[in-house]
Amino acid sequence: MAWTRLLKFGLDVLFTFVLPYALLNPRPFGLPDLSRPLGTYGVYVLAGLLPTIYIVWDTARHRVLNPFAIFLLAGALSGAAVSFLKLDGVAFALKDALHSGLLVLICFISLALRRPLFEFLFYGVVAPETPQQSRLLKVALAFAPVRRALAGATWLVALKALLLGVGSYLVAIHFVTLPFGTAAFNAQVATAHAITFPLALILDVLFYGLAAWLTLQATQRLTGGRAWPWQQGFWQELSALNEQHSHAGPTNAD
Repeated sequence: MAWTRLLKFGLDVLFTFVLPYALLNPRPFGLPDLSRPLGTYGVYVLAGLLPTIYIVWDTARHRVLNPFAIFLLAGALSGAAVSFLKLDGVAFALKDALHSGLLVLICFISLALRRPLFEFLFYGVVAPETPQQSRLLKVALAFAPVRRALAGATWLVALKALLLGVGSYLVAIHFVTLPFGTAAFNAQVATAHAITFPLALILDVLFYGLAAWLTLQATQRLTGGRAWPWQQGFWQELSALNEQHSHAGPTNAD
């Protein structure tokens, strides 16, 4: 399982960063410049589309379409859409931060509607394998302590997106200074992404990790601290909890 996850992470980095970087700035790799057959705009668009093509392929290959997978697909498709825009200067920097800004807005809307975004992302963390497990998880996430944890986790996701958006804007406005449509512009875009990519990884690990830990702690307390979601007994504990509160009548769920 560990090797499988390492391989998956390696493929993610390859298709979402290394290959797009090599397309935009082939000289350090000694690769042929595709701007001659494709044009600099074609190379720019291809570099933007490649991560989306990979994510769509990976999702179709695993045949898993849970809320977390839909979230990743939506982000990838929005990134592909803005890749066709011919922007430079301040407009490019704002475009580079657009995805983060949209994520902040979605987090705020979900909190206002009392359906925290991390409720949907948490399905990807726990990964229920059967319809019965999905129903049990839905019941567990309806309890008030877990709802509060989900709201806190969503605030963390919003803060992560805000930090990444500001960072992406500052990097782009500083490093991408040439007019759109030249090989040098594409190389500057590659440099900016080489800086923001590890920043995004670090922020993801810190903030999504903390958000998942908060929710896992709250969910585990439902079982009296006896099982984590990745342990076999977790689903049995949730089943017993569900039966207990079904017989007891109304619960403390929202």
